[in-house]
Amino acid sequence: MRAGAQGIFAKVLVALIVFVLAVTGFGAIQLFSGGEPIAATVNGDDITQRVLELETQRERAVQRNRLGDEVSDELLDRLIDPRVVLESLVVKTLTQQFARDLDLSVSEGAVQRRIRESFAGVEGFDDAMYRNWLAGFGHTPSSYQTDQAERLLQNQVNASLAETSFVTPRELRRNARILGQRRDIAYLLFDVESFAAEVEVGDQEIEEHYGNFLDDYMTPEKFDFEYLEIPRGPLEAEVVIEEAAIELAYQDEIAAMPEPTRRAAHILLEVNDERSVEDAIAVLSEVGTAIEAGASFEERARAISEDPSADQGGDLGSIGKDVLPPALETALWSLSPGEVSAPVETEFGVHLIKLVDIDDVDIPSLAERAAAIGNDLRRQEADTRFEELLREADELAFEDGDTLGGLEERYGVEVQALDGVMRSSRTGIFADAAVRQAAFGDEVLVEGFNSPAVATADAAVVIRLRQRHPPTERPLDEVREEIGGRLALERARRQTEDAAFDALTQLADGSTPAELADATGITWQRADGTARSDQSVPAEIRARAFEMAAPDPGEATSDIAALANGSRALVRLSNVVLEDYAATSEADRNALARSLEQLSANQDLDALVRTLRADASISAIEFAAP
Repeated sequence: MRAGAQGIFAKVLVALIVFVLAVTGFGAIQLFSGGEPIAATVNGDDITQRVLELETQRERAVQRNRLGDEVSDELLDRLIDPRVVLESLVVKTLTQQFARDLDLSVSEGAVQRRIRESFAGVEGFDDAMYRNWLAGFGHTPSSYQTDQAERLLQNQVNASLAETSFVTPRELRRNARILGQRRDIAYLLFDVESFAAEVEVGDQEIEEHYGNFLDDYMTPEKFDFEYLEIPRGPLEAEVVIEEAAIELAYQDEIAAMPEPTRRAAHILLEVNDERSVEDAIAVLSEVGTAIEAGASFEERARAISEDPSADQGGDLGSIGKDVLPPALETALWSLSPGEVSAPVETEFGVHLIKLVDIDDVDIPSLAERAAAIGNDLRRQEADTRFEELLREADELAFEDGDTLGGLEERYGVEVQALDGVMRSSRTGIFADAAVRQAAFGDEVLVEGFNSPAVATADAAVVIRLRQRHPPTERPLDEVREEIGGRLALERARRQTEDAAFDALTQLADGSTPAELADATGITWQRADGTARSDQSVPAEIRARAFEMAAPDPGEATSDIAALANGSRALVRLSNVVLEDYAATSEADRNALARSLEQLSANQDLDALVRTLRADASISAIEFAAP
């Protein structure tokens, strides 16, 4: 493609495309390309193949970021099923349609605020770091904003369900007693390391294993790269910000600041069959006169107001614009602190409203903000120049794809070498995920070209492969001890499993715990009154103990627990004591109630999705059998 770009055929093709677009307009693109392939249609809303592919790529990026760049593409293919990805897109579409039916929406300001809050307090965070972080998860700034808007909309749906979830006192007591229960347990631990120490592995066995599993004993693949960094620091140093620009930015900043809020209190009389508007106005006029004469507004509110705020003396807290009904807002904004309005009629009834105080916004002076604004403008201009530099470097890296010499000459930076890099390397420039992704991409490793220009926090980086060192066999003598330990551990795991089940069988046949301890040479470890969160008992043993059925009084039940390192434990449960609800603290009860309400809300959301799916018209592509 690079070689043929200047050929006669390419020029004729470009001329033909220009002619077609000039005659038919850009609609010709649709004429030749047709509609975009559809992966699924949900109640008339299409999910395109492109959206499915992008979502799959993002999920792969998330998993690669979580598992590390050394994870193979084959493993990612097994972990990420396109059917599951498409199903998640269908559910997301159903939820968005439901949100639209409820007239829910998310403002752009709310999205920007959520993003800013997500990175608040991250030291040195800037636009380049932000873009690199997004790239690690397969996002652009635009797609990430869309994703966050969808999440906020989902949160609104979740909140609407959470607000209707509740837990009855009986449910709370029952769950508190069960979750706070304590169990008397004892266990025999068949430690795999102890068994492995007694295992003898012969040389012939080691040599056979080495020959059968040679791929497990290879050196890691290594790469020699050369790269250059074009620093962004000098760009910011070159930027000069005029005072007029700082003053203009200051005025924009002041204009964007929130208006002062007003602390208010009110008295409400409802209008109904027993009370007319005129009656309510007459009563409140008398109340207003009494307040002007020195009566307490708060006491009158507690005595006669029919609003829930009556218990707080009518206090409404701090209020901004567009919160109150228009007539009430107009009245409030016309008052001075301490003044009470005349009776005001709204759809809720008739009000007296009092302006308690005005919460002024602290507006800094230009002198106080000039330095910070200047730095912000300087960084913004430097970012713009850096984006231009990045595009220029990217074009040059592509045009001179088999050398870094053109970039070295253009920007006056030195080409550097980096040898013996592994896919797991995380030092130097390889600490940056975007650099790793570019360096180990097919364009560099397979095709042998320069990488695209990559933006890091401090520079634009272009990297290319100098030499690739494939894996080689590690000598048997080098890995002999490693293989011996591996084989011993494998055999020990089987032995611990056999020993644990043999002990369980002996208990079932009537052996006493003491006899079993004598036979195995292992001491019982007791843990009476163990709670679910008790860290003194290994997690796997604790989990198995709380899965076992409670024994009858005076009896005991036994089972096997498998530990992550290959050890086994014979677990014996002798007693279960439920939590005393009366002894639990108010804080613990409230925390449990919130957890149960959240669980109920999640169950409601699952039920909602099932209902929406059952009632929806959905058609989707079929995937080939794996």
